[in-house]
Amino acid sequence: MESSAALVPFSQLPSFFSQKPNNRISKAHPTWPSKPRTSLPTHTHCQKMYVPGFGEASPEAKAANNLHSFFTYIAVRIVTAQLEGVTFVYVRSAYCKNDFEWDNLKRLACKMVDESNKRFMRDYVGNKSCGQ
Repeated sequence: MESSAALVPFSQLPSFFSQKPNNRISKAHPTWPSKPRTSLPTHTHCQKMYVPGFGEASPEAKAANNLHSFFTYIAVRIVTAQLEGVTFVYVRSAYCKNDFEWDNLKRLACKMVDESNKRFMRDYVGNKSCGQ
């Protein structure tokens, strides 16, 4: 089944959303007393789409607020990682200088070398006696 609708470029479509909807005052409801406007209107009549119903902030303002929160989160993560790195360097240095048991390390290293040498000599002598 083929579609008989032709593709029309977006720029040639009728602009349904370019202006605010017509807000007619109903005769059934009394008009509210209006305050004198102290600022310029926030909506300019251009070819941009009007998005109603956001109450407290425009979509752009909400996006800007979310980006601000995101950048703050990233900055906190970076600072936390840097502080953890500094703490790691400090703890590692302090452990090396104060708490690491160098004598125990030397004793264990010498013991491992002696055991490894004994194994090597056993294997060497065993291979020589077998004629290899």
